[in-house]
Amino acid sequence: MTDGVVGKRVKVGAWLIAEERDKAFDGERETDNPLQEATSIRVPLVTLDVRVTQQFGIQAAATVPSITRTAVVTVAGGPVNFSESFKGMGDTSVLAWYRLAPINRWNVVFNFGASLPTGRSERPRFREELEGGNLVPMSRLQRGSGTVDPVFGVNVDRSIRTTTLFGSVAARTPVAESKFGLQTGASSELSVGIARSLGSRRVTGFGRLGWLHRRQDTFEGTPILVGGGNWLYVTPGLALQVGRGVNAQMEMKVPVYRSLANRQLDSVVIFQFGLSRSF
Repeated sequence: MTDGVVGKRVKVGAWLIAEERDKAFDGERETDNPLQEATSIRVPLVTLDVRVTQQFGIQAAATVPSITRTAVVTVAGGPVNFSESFKGMGDTSVLAWYRLAPINRWNVVFNFGASLPTGRSERPRFREELEGGNLVPMSRLQRGSGTVDPVFGVNVDRSIRTTTLFGSVAARTPVAESKFGLQTGASSELSVGIARSLGSRRVTGFGRLGWLHRRQDTFEGTPILVGGGNWLYVTPGLALQVGRGVNAQMEMKVPVYRSLANRQLDSVVIFQFGLSRSF
């Protein structure tokens, strides 16, 4: 989502999202991970934001995920280190944003658009057995959703001298299955935060509290044991103006509470780094 480009007409950004999912959780509690399963995720993200008028603009964002999954499997001859990786183009989102006139000094920006299936999707393989009526896929890694998914949101902010209060609501609402019968679970996120200049207008510290809800993926209408749950995140970060129109941002997203829909791997922190340039 975007809050629009203020003052400049074009803004480009390059970001990296990194996390290590190496802890197993079931519901709210951590469980054993006997196979030492882990998923290493690196997602480069490129964004382009164009302000058409002072109130209206368009943003595009493309991902190129790189994911490696590992485990230690015990066979008759002893332990075997299992590993599989993939990288390539992911889905691309295209959104329009519209900025309202300030309301009691609050800036309000609406976002609406779609996630496009530019990433590769594949037919999943499933285990022969069913667990509680749910399908257990053997292959969980998909490069893309395979569907056009509506996305929308609202961002608000208000500046008080050197302090800015902000909040956002965002949602992705898939409405159809891919040609393989897969449907990505709908997700929504609510966040509030505060940012403040740290002695210099070139350095800004910020903190954000966010609630993420995600439904499980489905296959031909049946829930799959992939994703699903609720997370509460605390996100501290730092933004630096490193040149004329150039900004750097660093943040870490820490889950302080989770309630997962099924046993799955999760990370203890998500890192995000980015550079942006306004023209």
